Amino acid sequence: MTWQKEWETTEEGSTTKEYFPTVAERLQTKINFTQNLTTIVTGHGNIKSYLHRFRIIEAPDCPCGNGNQTAEHILLECGILQEERERLIAAVAKTDNWPIKKKIRSSKGTTKHSQDSQKRWTK
Repeated sequence: MTWQKEWETTEEGSTTKEYFPTVAERLQTKINFTQNLTTIVTGHGNIKSYLHRFRIIEAPDCPCGNGNQTAEHILLECGILQEERERLIAAVAKTDNWPIKKKIRSSKGTTKHSQDSQKRWTK
């Protein structure tokens, strides 16, 4: 069985699959995986929603006060990380190369790709 076939058929790694839907794309992506990036891409780690899921902490609330602290919230919405997000958007805009295919939900509930979100942020 090929890696791609295993990737498509396994029930594991659903969050990671949202970022990297194909094995070939992931292998071609030049990205430095740090502990924090791995936490975001897998949805596992020191994120309040994850810790709350296993009853390690009482509430999944983000310190910014605007929702649960999920990987998507950290990456796309958290007010505390706005400055870092703006630097990321600026870096992506220079290369026009967003390294992931992660789909996100807009405020209207429609599915859009991360590049659409990048355009929304830069308005």
